[in-house]
Amino acid sequence: MRGWLARFGFVSQKGVARLWRRFFLPWMRPIHGAFPLTRTGVAFLLLFGLAVWFQGVLHLDLVLLVAGLAGLLVILSLLLCTLAGAAWLAWRSRQARTPGLLDLETRTPQPTGYRVAYPRWIPFTVAQWQWVNDGRGETAAAITVERQGGELVEMAAPERRCIVERVVRRFAVRDLFGLAEIAWRRAETVSLRVLPERGMLAQMPPPAGMADGDDLSDVYAEPRGDRVEMRQYAPGDPLRMVLWKVYARTSRMMVRTPERSVAERRKGCAYLVTSAQDDATAAVARIAIERNLLGDDWCFAADGVDRHATTREEALEVLARSGEADPAARGGSLGAFLSKMENEGYQFCILLLPPEAAAWEYAAAQVPGGGVMRMQILTGVEAVQPEPEGPPAWKERLKQWFVRPAGEERHTLEELRRLATGTAGMAATAGVAERQTGNLFQDILGGRG
Repeated sequence: MRGWLARFGFVSQKGVARLWRRFFLPWMRPIHGAFPLTRTGVAFLLLFGLAVWFQGVLHLDLVLLVAGLAGLLVILSLLLCTLAGAAWLAWRSRQARTPGLLDLETRTPQPTGYRVAYPRWIPFTVAQWQWVNDGRGETAAAITVERQGGELVEMAAPERRCIVERVVRRFAVRDLFGLAEIAWRRAETVSLRVLPERGMLAQMPPPAGMADGDDLSDVYAEPRGDRVEMRQYAPGDPLRMVLWKVYARTSRMMVRTPERSVAERRKGCAYLVTSAQDDATAAVARIAIERNLLGDDWCFAADGVDRHATTREEALEVLARSGEADPAARGGSLGAFLSKMENEGYQFCILLLPPEAAAWEYAAAQVPGGGVMRMQILTGVEAVQPEPEGPPAWKERLKQWFVRPAGEERHTLEELRRLATGTAGMAATAGVAERQTGNLFQDILGGRG
């Protein structure tokens, strides 16, 4: 009976909270934001008012009377400045707009193009705003407001990959002492695409199997192969390419020239498995898409997105929307994707797996055995931590606790190798890319794939 009552009480609390958020909170927010005094301001107002009335008027204490009136005058002045700043910001922010399609990166403050003019002649006020979530698909982001001349410029650092179609900004103008504040919200329809931060991965060398080459000789192709051909010397040719032994025998100056060849471009595809630690791996996928490392005829897909991409813009949109995916609801999307790609004649697949055991186990269960496609695994990490030689000293422990940034995931190469060993029969090679340095460990399996 007690358990049923406790469960009923919990359900009732959830129902009341849902009703409050749906019906009463939208009406209370404007009233609460329009009240011009903070709790500190109300406390000081009561303190000065009581001092003026009881000590100054009733007991004729002139010192407290003057001090109380001065305090009330200061609060009134700060209140008037805050009202003036709020009126100006409300007028100018109504005219400001976020420009068209814009790409942002996770964890990196970048200008969104949203600018609001705010003059310096309004004293003792601070104007700022934040992105808030009203439960209609808004995204969370750390917003910093920077002043450039007479304008306030919005800098946004989103927390995850997504497609932002609606932004709700909470504007606030307060005084320097925190006694008065006026706040309000304004929604705007935008078109922002949040992609993973590149870091130093832009300098990453192409992984094995994804780089261009010159495999096939073709007399009609461009001369971009190895220098195995030769021709008569012409003015302007570098002397280091001259075949001096041939000149000594025949008295004719011949130079080495590149072979006319083409690269064998096979049909390749890539798939991103999402998780809570997939931002660095998603950055590897972004570099592969932007640098066209998947070849000419390619396909890209990711968890949580029910369509495939064959062009650069489509692939970046799929990559952005994959940040909103729920790893628990992905089902057998990877297995269905591999079966479809194999039936369409794709010859190799790049599996982009985050450094999380659940993602590797999911991939091992979805990849069919005996497939004809060549599988290659790539994972991205923030940084590869060196292997500890022994138990860390107390200084190293303090450094790990206090110096390392919060939320930064570090993995040793041995941990990643253990993850890959469990799927050794699934892929031919497994590589690891570091976002902080751009280093690439080509094959952590050591040929045991």
